[in-house]
Amino acid sequence: MTTTLLIGTTGMLKAAAAHAVARSRKAVTLSRHAEDFSLGSDTLDVKLTRVSQSYDDGAAFLDVVARHAPYDLALTWIRPQAEILRAAIDGMIAPGGRIVEVMGSRSILLGENGEASIAERRAQALALQPDITYSQVILGFMLEGDGSRWLTHEEISAATIAQMEKPQARFVAGVLEPWERRPK
Repeated sequence: MTTTLLIGTTGMLKAAAAHAVARSRKAVTLSRHAEDFSLGSDTLDVKLTRVSQSYDDGAAFLDVVARHAPYDLALTWIRPQAEILRAAIDGMIAPGGRIVEVMGSRSILLGENGEASIAERRAQALALQPDITYSQVILGFMLEGDGSRWLTHEEISAATIAQMEKPQARFVAGVLEPWERRPK
């Protein structure tokens, strides 16, 4: 890897971001408070270009992302409604590059009128770009006895690192069923 794009990785994906940066020559991290972000290692932090930018201002966000493109790896956690932003980032991936997209459990649900889920629409769109390796991490939950819990940051990062190392089209971290047992 040479250049990595990190979006939404300053919290639960921090360990996965560190893994990606360790294998990169340089990395760009974008978040609302990127200036305060540290991977906790001078060796890794020196590779980071920190950009404090919310993707609520899509044009400004994409302008910053484009300045550092192309990317060999994009590791992203982006809210489902940001489909235009996702599509624009797809175009900034170098030939032979990879996108590892982390999505919440609801991303696999069909739309209100039976339309394809966001996860399925993304997989279909990226299948049309043969020069990009695309993989998803769908965040589920853990069943424990009669209850359930959300995944820990460590479990989320471990699943994401696995997708970076040996990508599959879709990896579900935890379980998604029975849906009615998910944590409330």
